[in-house]
Amino acid sequence: MIKDKDFFVLIIGRPNVGKSTIFNKITGYASALSSKQAGTTLDLNIKKISYNGSDFLISDSGGFNISPANETEEKIKKKVFAYLKKSKAVLLVVDFKSGFIPEDREIFLNLIKNESNIILVINKVDSPKYVQNAIAEFSSLGAKKIIAASAEKGTGMDEILEKISDEINLKKPVKPKNIADENGFKIAIIGKPNSGKSTYINAVLKEDLLFTDEKPGTTRDSIDTYIKYKGRHITLVDTAGIRKKNKLDFNSAAFQEQSLRQIKRADVIILFTDINEGTTHENLSLLRRVTLEKKPVIIAFTKWDLKEKQNCCVTELKKEIKFKLKEFAGLPFVYISSKTNKNLNKLLDMSIEIIDTKNIQIKRKDFNKFIEEAKIDPKNGRVYKYITYGVQKEGEKIPTFILFTGNKGKIFTMTDIKFLRKSIKEKFGIKSNVEVLIEYKRYSRR
Repeated sequence: MIKDKDFFVLIIGRPNVGKSTIFNKITGYASALSSKQAGTTLDLNIKKISYNGSDFLISDSGGFNISPANETEEKIKKKVFAYLKKSKAVLLVVDFKSGFIPEDREIFLNLIKNESNIILVINKVDSPKYVQNAIAEFSSLGAKKIIAASAEKGTGMDEILEKISDEINLKKPVKPKNIADENGFKIAIIGKPNSGKSTYINAVLKEDLLFTDEKPGTTRDSIDTYIKYKGRHITLVDTAGIRKKNKLDFNSAAFQEQSLRQIKRADVIILFTDINEGTTHENLSLLRRVTLEKKPVIIAFTKWDLKEKQNCCVTELKKEIKFKLKEFAGLPFVYISSKTNKNLNKLLDMSIEIIDTKNIQIKRKDFNKFIEEAKIDPKNGRVYKYITYGVQKEGEKIPTFILFTGNKGKIFTMTDIKFLRKSIKEKFGIKSNVEVLIEYKRYSRR
């Protein structure tokens, strides 16, 4: 969410003029997909930039048509122009190779009406010998500040940053209020297209920041949204929908790869599942992929209001869900509805609990006291009687425990491992995932 005091710069222009490539070069992080096919950016992709010791926000925007041909294009246009009002400077990007066209003038005139602070960026000027020609061709627009650049070759990017610094007068480092700081954490929201990811973030923000649509796949990029909740700085990462490869649309491999990359950089993962579709093979496969990354996971069943409206047997439905997800029985389930605001903040509360406990350090003596007590406990003894002692492994993404056994003949099944994980979580109040490793050691601890 952008505040009035934030230094906000918006990149704007026709589809396929190279806005996302410029954005990627400036931020130094390929978070907005660039493509030779028009229309790949539908959302506002906002990033924090630090330049010469100062901070500001910059946003890539969807390529739009000044005269929308359909409802989707109309939504994109309205969104872009709504955010123009929040911008301190606008990078209007035009395409030198395509040449000057009437639509560039229409966009420019609309920016003038909006009283925007315009920096004209002529992109795809791939050789210095074309710079003067490019400036001459687009000078008829009447822009006072013009930069010739080539995003593909990386030329002109420093000049753009210098010009932005001049225009927004960055004299003192200013930290945007909602940017996640060193005490914050990231939540990646993943799931199949149209499972309600963007709608959830909009509901939490109570602002239509992200572009949502009934058609699957409208989130092409992974979008960072910054919020402050209960004193914690949280980055919500709305990832592109992940589907089977044979169902993905254009640039699908890039979209899927980007989503998985966002999973790697997040601290907590929330898998969104449309309750009307139920637990699919795709969701199970995605859960296994996340589990391999050893990331804490919450499963959120979305659109729960539809089931409540149908007066279906909720208790039986929940039992069926737990049965289908028995492989992931230790993961927390939450039933939410962005429409009725059911349990929306609960996901944030649970994420905070996970973050606060995933770095827990249990003293060796306390852990082994638990093991000794578990051996004589009727419930836990059947497995713990084979354990000699245990230690917590340091430096892991989630709490990881090595349990040593002196019984070489004992085979610990997956059921045993799940039992050990669950009992450790319950004993020490750990909300995140827990990993248990079994190692054979010939002699007992002295």
